[in-house]
Amino acid sequence: MGQFSGNNSKNRVVQALAGRKLLISAIFFFVVVIGMLTTFLITPKYEATMSILVSRDRIDPQVTSSDKNSEITQTAISDEEFNSELELVKSIEVITGVVKELDLVNDRKPKEDNWIGNLRGRVKTSFYDLIKTGGEKAVSGNQPSTQQDFSLETAVNRVEANLDVVPTKKSRIIKVTYVDTDPLRAKRTLEQIYQKYVELHIRMNDKPEAEQVFKDQSERFNQKLNATTNELKQFDVQNGVTGTEIGTQRELLLKQLYDTQAQTSSTQTEIGETEQRVISLKAKIESMPEQIQTSSVSKYVGALDGMKGELIKLEQERTNLMQKYKPESRFVRENEERIQQLRKGIISETANPPQERSFALNDLRRKLEGDLNVAQTSLAGLRKREATLITQASKLNGQVVSLNSKSIERDDLARRRSINEEAFLLYQKKARENEITQVLNKEQVMNFGIVDPPRTDGEQKNPKPLLNLLVLMIVGAVAGLASALVLSREMVRDLDGDLLLSASEIERRLGLPVLATIPVIADTRTELLRLNP
Repeated sequence: MGQFSGNNSKNRVVQALAGRKLLISAIFFFVVVIGMLTTFLITPKYEATMSILVSRDRIDPQVTSSDKNSEITQTAISDEEFNSELELVKSIEVITGVVKELDLVNDRKPKEDNWIGNLRGRVKTSFYDLIKTGGEKAVSGNQPSTQQDFSLETAVNRVEANLDVVPTKKSRIIKVTYVDTDPLRAKRTLEQIYQKYVELHIRMNDKPEAEQVFKDQSERFNQKLNATTNELKQFDVQNGVTGTEIGTQRELLLKQLYDTQAQTSSTQTEIGETEQRVISLKAKIESMPEQIQTSSVSKYVGALDGMKGELIKLEQERTNLMQKYKPESRFVRENEERIQQLRKGIISETANPPQERSFALNDLRRKLEGDLNVAQTSLAGLRKREATLITQASKLNGQVVSLNSKSIERDDLARRRSINEEAFLLYQKKARENEITQVLNKEQVMNFGIVDPPRTDGEQKNPKPLLNLLVLMIVGAVAGLASALVLSREMVRDLDGDLLLSASEIERRLGLPVLATIPVIADTRTELLRLNP
């Protein structure tokens, strides 16, 4: 039953299209005829091309203030310069000049070289006259100057829209293409575009008023240069020095000042060391005696023998007293005390016998005192030298400060002279560059040149009748088939509503169960699917 439904739908679509053959044919021929008439009314357009090579043909010499000849180097065209040339070709100023030169505001007639072109021209002229008649009533209040400006702007926009300026890949060539309804006018337009492009470059580089400016500024800075030169000479005469001598004198004074300061620092160091030596020598002298013992002789002491004899007597007396008296007796104690005193005296005299000594002056102390006198004398001399060096350094420092002040004043005069000289040489350089630029402009030496001159093959670029006919036939066929399908869609939908194409649909719409199905019979299928147109 599903196969029956699919075949049924296809056959109904085919029969619906077959029944609308007249409608499809009418739409097909209508689209083709209207399209071809429109193609006929479209004015044919022709194309003209030319190529411009951007190169470094014009080399501006590098004029400097030095006496040496500067090297002239030829560098490659940068992307920025190439893109700038690309934009200048299609600039509004160039296009406006072309429109005015060729009077493209009024010259818009297409090529009329056959009866088809003449007929097309008469039809379009009549149509435009009809439009202008209605438009003139609406804009009759406009001023003539405004109309001219508007017409000029319209022509410029039209030329700009038809102009195509593109770079050639991997080269410095600019390809310029212009499309117009007249091939000869398209060629003339490209010729004028190149001419106006050259004139624009000349105007950009040519600055006649700059010559007088450079001349006036050169004279002005020349006067300033002479004035500052005279001031510098007077300064040198008054101070008796020149720039080189000031530098030499300052270097000599600075050298003397640095040497004096170094000597002062060295002297102060020596003074410190000498003072420390003096202090050390004084400490050593104070720690030493003025005289030293040279010899010592012990003398005989007779009293020592008397003391020993008396000691013996007292010891004998103690023995007698011990026999007569007790040890605690007064006489025994007094005897014992005298014995002890004599023993101490004997021991003392024995330990320190009287000696005869001889003394002499201390030679080491005398040497140290001599060194001290030498150090003190050297210290006095160093301090005197220090005072002299400090006075000399102060004097040299004053001379250096004075010379620095004069040097600063002279450097200021020299700087002013240098500034005026640089400005004078700069304007002289600019004047020479301006002269060279004027010569190059006069000879029309530019950084570009035409490779392929403007040319046209005279063949119609658009519209293309055969291609348009093929497209129109396809569009007409599609439009006719689509229209036939749209018109027959409602009828097909009604027929689909009356047919029961499946068992489930029968049960759903009638509410009765399907007891059996009859298979499709090939001979009767066409009878069941036949539709009345």
